[in-house]
Amino acid sequence: MAAVEGVGTAAGDGRPPEASPPDPAPPEAVAPEVGRTAPRQRLPGVDTARGIALLGVFIAHMGVPLTLLLTGAPDIDAVWDEGRSGPGMLVVELVSGAVSGRSAALFAFLAGVSLVLLAGRTRPGTRVERNRVRVRVAVRALLLIAVGYGLATLGSLSVILHFYGLFFLLAIPVLWLRTRHLAVLAVAVALIGPQATLAAQEAQAGFGWFGGGSVEEEWTPEEEAEWEATWGDPEWVEEKEAYWASLEESDKDPFAEEEFAEDMPLFSLGMLESPLDLLVFGLYPATVFLAYVLAGMAAARTGLRSRRVRWWLVGGGAGLAVLGYGSSWLLLGPLARFLPGEDGYSPWRTALEAYSHGNTTFEVAGNTGVAMAVLGLCLLLAGTRPMRVVLYPVAAMGAMTLTLYTAHGVVLWAVFGGLLPGWAGWVETYTVEAVLVFSLVFATVWRLTLGAGPMERPVTAAARAVARWVVRDRAVPPREGANTVGPAA
Repeated sequence: MAAVEGVGTAAGDGRPPEASPPDPAPPEAVAPEVGRTAPRQRLPGVDTARGIALLGVFIAHMGVPLTLLLTGAPDIDAVWDEGRSGPGMLVVELVSGAVSGRSAALFAFLAGVSLVLLAGRTRPGTRVERNRVRVRVAVRALLLIAVGYGLATLGSLSVILHFYGLFFLLAIPVLWLRTRHLAVLAVAVALIGPQATLAAQEAQAGFGWFGGGSVEEEWTPEEEAEWEATWGDPEWVEEKEAYWASLEESDKDPFAEEEFAEDMPLFSLGMLESPLDLLVFGLYPATVFLAYVLAGMAAARTGLRSRRVRWWLVGGGAGLAVLGYGSSWLLLGPLARFLPGEDGYSPWRTALEAYSHGNTTFEVAGNTGVAMAVLGLCLLLAGTRPMRVVLYPVAAMGAMTLTLYTAHGVVLWAVFGGLLPGWAGWVETYTVEAVLVFSLVFATVWRLTLGAGPMERPVTAAARAVARWVVRDRAVPPREGANTVGPAA
């Protein structure tokens, strides 16, 4: 995701770590934030939080692990079609509700944390250093946008990478703002952004403004006449009814039929988001999600190596979550009768909701509180060696989220497109379990042996190379015999 090693984390030296996670270095042993020659010290707690966010994304996209075992359903479709109940179903519903929307918000929050770790808590002393950081962030952002749009053409999930790329670009001007200024900006965006987004979306619905992929082309009179004539043909209708009845009797999935699969393109440009979608009309609009990024930046500027700050994140985050979700519940529940109007779908009542992906102020407040608490808990747990060892597989996932996020999108594309070989047919039933196990094992082994992830390493190298090439330090004379056209040493 956006907050990934080589894309948004503090690391990126690409060197394999030790066989076991190192002990946290004391503050005085940490290399300086700017102008340093030694590699950055990673914060295992940040990686762990990012890994938890990735696990939440997997569950949101593929379902709760062990759902069939928990519910006793014969297949995934039967879990929701038969109105099942019981403790197992309650667990599935609770987990699904817990990760929906909050995982994306947690990633955006951690993207802000990563930006501060990348840029340094203190402002670099020279213009060259500052500009190189800006270029590195911009290159990462552009690469995220490119990968995000490429993954979106598969049509297997609602991709967020290109949205995060835009968030990175918009955050460049505020990389070294002070903590209180970042906090004020975060509050301002959380208060104003959702209302502006809701107003723009209402205008879009009312006046037909569309950003891009959501445009629905109107049918021509000829197309409408052809459609009516088709459904008016009794033989055609009878043939289709018989086809669907045979599928139902044979208990086959119509979406797995070869005839259906042939009609689905493997790649599609029809649902790609336009710049307006990334800013306002999309599922993760910048007008709302920048609040998470700015809040993460403010949290990181307080000093995440401080145990006191970590406890403050847990307590303050829990309080903010209660304030956001609780206020919405009060206003739409016990206090609803005191509010004017009875239309639950009116714009002003919609603004009081805190449901998943509602992108309201109350949801932003609640999600930000959850993100703060998760980060604080992960930092506290990873601060002890035993727990750091236990959580290492999750932290390893968090260190290569760009790789694993992209991989899970490709896996879903293969499943939906019927591209899996016969011996891998079981993956269609146990997709989330297969992806989770593979991700934990692969990330752990790769991180222990090779270091930075397969996609993170080249992104980091490209960002550093472009920064050195574009921003040259004129004070450093070129080496004798060096090519003067190339980047400065």
